[in-house]
Amino acid sequence: TPLQKAQKYKNAGNVHFSMGKYNEAIVQYNKAIDICPKENVDDLAIFYYNRATTYKQLKKYNSVKADCTKALELNPKYTKALLCRARTLEQQGDLEAALKDITTACIHANFSDQAFLLKAEIVLDKLVKQHFLKESTNKVFFLPTHLIEIDHIRIFSRDPILSRLEYPENIPKFFKKPLQALKNREYHNIISMCTEIIESPKFYTLPPSKLEVLLLRSTFYLIWQRYSAAIHDLDVILFSEDVCDDIRVNALIKKARVYMVIGSSEMAFKIFELALTINPSCSDIYYHRGLAYMNIQKLGCAKRDFEKSVELNPNFSMAHMQKWYANYHFALLNGNICLAEITVRDVEKAIDKYSNSLECVCCYVLYALMMLRTQQYQKAHIYFVKAIEKDPDYAISYLLLWNCDVKDIEKYFNKAIKLDTCSVAGKTLCIKILRLIEIERGNIEEAINLSDKALAFCHTFEELLYMYSINPICVFDVKNRCALIIRFLRSYSRFIGIQNAEESDKHIPIDSDGPSKVLSPAAESETSLQRAQKYKNEGNVYFKTKKYNEAITEYTKAIDICPKENKNELATFYQNRAAAYEQLKKYISVKADCTKALELNPEYIKALLRRARVLEQTGDLEAAFKDMTTALKQVQENATHENFFMLTAHAIEIYYIRAFSNDPVLSRLEHQENIPEFFKKPLQALKNKEYHNIIPLCTEIIESPGFDKLPSSKLEVVLLRATFNSFRSDYSAAIHDFKIILSSEDALDDVRVNALIKKANLHRKIGNRYLIFKDFDLAVMINPSCSDIYYHRGQAYLDIQMLDEAKRDFEKVVELNPNFSAAHMQKWYANYHFAVLNRDLSLAEMTVRDVEKAFNIERYSNPPESVCCCILYAQIMSKTEQYQKADTYFVKAIEKDPDYAIVYLLFWNCNLDNTVKYLNKILKLETCSNGGKLRCIEMLRTIEIQRGNIEEAIKLSSKALAFCRTFKELLHIYSVDAIKRHLNIQHPFGHVIHFLRSYSQFIDVQNAQESDKRIPIDSDGPSKVPFSVAESKVKSFL
Repeated sequence: TPLQKAQKYKNAGNVHFSMGKYNEAIVQYNKAIDICPKENVDDLAIFYYNRATTYKQLKKYNSVKADCTKALELNPKYTKALLCRARTLEQQGDLEAALKDITTACIHANFSDQAFLLKAEIVLDKLVKQHFLKESTNKVFFLPTHLIEIDHIRIFSRDPILSRLEYPENIPKFFKKPLQALKNREYHNIISMCTEIIESPKFYTLPPSKLEVLLLRSTFYLIWQRYSAAIHDLDVILFSEDVCDDIRVNALIKKARVYMVIGSSEMAFKIFELALTINPSCSDIYYHRGLAYMNIQKLGCAKRDFEKSVELNPNFSMAHMQKWYANYHFALLNGNICLAEITVRDVEKAIDKYSNSLECVCCYVLYALMMLRTQQYQKAHIYFVKAIEKDPDYAISYLLLWNCDVKDIEKYFNKAIKLDTCSVAGKTLCIKILRLIEIERGNIEEAINLSDKALAFCHTFEELLYMYSINPICVFDVKNRCALIIRFLRSYSRFIGIQNAEESDKHIPIDSDGPSKVLSPAAESETSLQRAQKYKNEGNVYFKTKKYNEAITEYTKAIDICPKENKNELATFYQNRAAAYEQLKKYISVKADCTKALELNPEYIKALLRRARVLEQTGDLEAAFKDMTTALKQVQENATHENFFMLTAHAIEIYYIRAFSNDPVLSRLEHQENIPEFFKKPLQALKNKEYHNIIPLCTEIIESPGFDKLPSSKLEVVLLRATFNSFRSDYSAAIHDFKIILSSEDALDDVRVNALIKKANLHRKIGNRYLIFKDFDLAVMINPSCSDIYYHRGQAYLDIQMLDEAKRDFEKVVELNPNFSAAHMQKWYANYHFAVLNRDLSLAEMTVRDVEKAFNIERYSNPPESVCCCILYAQIMSKTEQYQKADTYFVKAIEKDPDYAIVYLLFWNCNLDNTVKYLNKILKLETCSNGGKLRCIEMLRTIEIQRGNIEEAIKLSSKALAFCRTFKELLHIYSVDAIKRHLNIQHPFGHVIHFLRSYSQFIDVQNAQESDKRIPIDSDGPSKVPFSVAESKVKSFL
């Protein structure tokens, strides 16, 4: 029968499988599936499952998931298929989907299979780690909004942020979203919204009210117990020159609160004193200092501060209540019956006065506590119940806030849980506290029962997982642990059970693997895009051999097969075909293909330029100018990220390679036998000074499918990319990479320290001095004997003129690493400036002698050290007005190596006139590289623009033309706003005309072969053909 034949094929497949012949096994299982009658669903499910296990051996995970899913459609209780799919999902990182399958398997096994439960525990632990261990475990949805309101928001009478909500018309536009979230009690969104504003490039250009964003974020960092982050934000505010007094005071109060929480009361009281020197009539200061005194049982001091707070602000209801609480305890402690009676009467009056939930509940709980103290238990009970019935969430918060007795907490929390008016977060908090009470008593079974109750209140998977993650029962015996897992899975089954079959499979993205027939691994894995790339490469070969029609055929194949979603690749194929059409002078086809390329990628500058060239040749000058203007605009917009090519190899060597004595990436080059295979290409590019290739080579590795499975050394690839992203001023990309490294558990200490140093240097570039020193401090905590930290921190201190600190840091570097030559030179530089500032003649003379000795030391005899010494010495001579000697050493530096001299003239902050003088001298030297000369001109041009000499800047731009090696460099030269404005005053298209004429000259002086080398307009495709601009046509058109 067909079923018997199918069974034979399956058995044959099993034999092949056992012999490791997986492709042959798949062929047999395919036959079994094809011939098996559709009504034999159980058998068909087995065939699909067997094929799935074979695909798993070949690591074809999408096929594994597809076959397991098919098997489960045929037999929903097929636990083997469920577990197989779960294992695959787990390997792919889809842990929640894996847990879903394991839970389903446990349900089918009636939770009796220990192996299933063990697997569930493993996945659960991974999920907990994924969701909570890298963040604060106090997830926002488990801290009741009422507790946040009482303990963090209503405790300020004059909070500058809350004041904004009273006058919404005055809220700055950039601050509206976080404040709306605050108003709507969407507390879980506030930190992320504030961070988005703070990390935006425009943050530092915003008005001083931007500091309120930091203040709001720090408040919620404090709520989620992220104390170091809170302190950091508060320090940024306090060190700012733009901060106004009310924000400064509020920040000081919150900083003092942080120190109280972490147990540093001495520091907290110093901060309160500082706040009082700024505003001695601020009621909030006395209120919070009163709370601090309560914490350390100084009731008399607390009483005075609460009384002062009420005196300054009689409408501050929380201050009144804290005053009554302090007065009553002070009265009991000192036997002051009169004060106790007065306080009770004050609270009784307040009960009639306050009608709002928060104040009313507070009064009820406070009054109940007073009744307890005087043994009026019935009355106490009445008011506790009143509080819970009025608002159970506020009541829960105040029962904790007023330090109620454990028995009372237990009694009234159990009452609150039963009320429909209590929120899920409130009930969950109750259970969390009650469970801890039972564990302390040793009632483990009761604690497990409470866990059951907590799970019942969870509305989302994340809430459910959180309750599991904070469960202390995990330390008990296996029986209790299994009981907890079973309870969790039963609760989780509610989430699975409410979905229909169609919804339940939405989490499994099944990718079609095509027909079932067996293909070679290479053929099956090759995608349409890869085949299109092959056609493009073949087209490029034909193009280079001038077989343009054959090239067009191959490019057309690439266009036809390329998936439409791969827009950038498709644009390249059209652009390459346009190049071939241009060789055949088929200009209509060139324009059509360039237009198509630009529809796919509107920022494709190369396509714009090719179309402009053809439009000019066909006489459509207006359209040609339009394309040129668009191209120039795009270059200007991308200038900050595309200035990397203007950074010379010498500058990179000084600012990166010579600036680290223990860089983990550079250390790889010293021991090439230890370089991992995946890291060889970027390191070879680094060694060969092919710096422009490093970012794409690193990105290729990082974005590869197997990156996550590489060893921990993969983080060095991220570190290298971050380093070069920082060079090209792509700060957000660099910060992103540094965060990846610093948040990774696999990062080694040397990699982590190096990342912190470079992140601090990045903050130096963008002027965020507060983050600079935070990162350096973290680095020192990890490795206090790393000389690189002190070297770079010393430079940061120099930036802000803290010469004494810089001097100490450079001395520390030299002490830790006597062979770090760059550190010696920075030490001399800092010492000399410190000596001049402090009129320390002895130190100045000693430093001069040290630099003079360096000329005779071997390690300072070659560039860049020798050039550095010459310029440093010349600087010192200039300061002592020995100008002839200074000139001699400046000239020596330039003659030794003009490219290094350019960098050090900037590095040592040389006098502007000296810089101009010696840069002009360098331009005349044949020993200076083209890149160095281009850098010189760029610096000179910037100086002339700052001086207002625009005509001179334009002349320098023309001079730069001779040194431009690529079209991109040429675009950079003509993308300066000041020059464009000046040229456009003379003519509406002034800067475009100037560019076109320069571009025409740029390509006319080259033969075809040279043009191909120097103008790589499309690196993905064939070379370009030069064209000349018809100047007479341009003039007639204008």
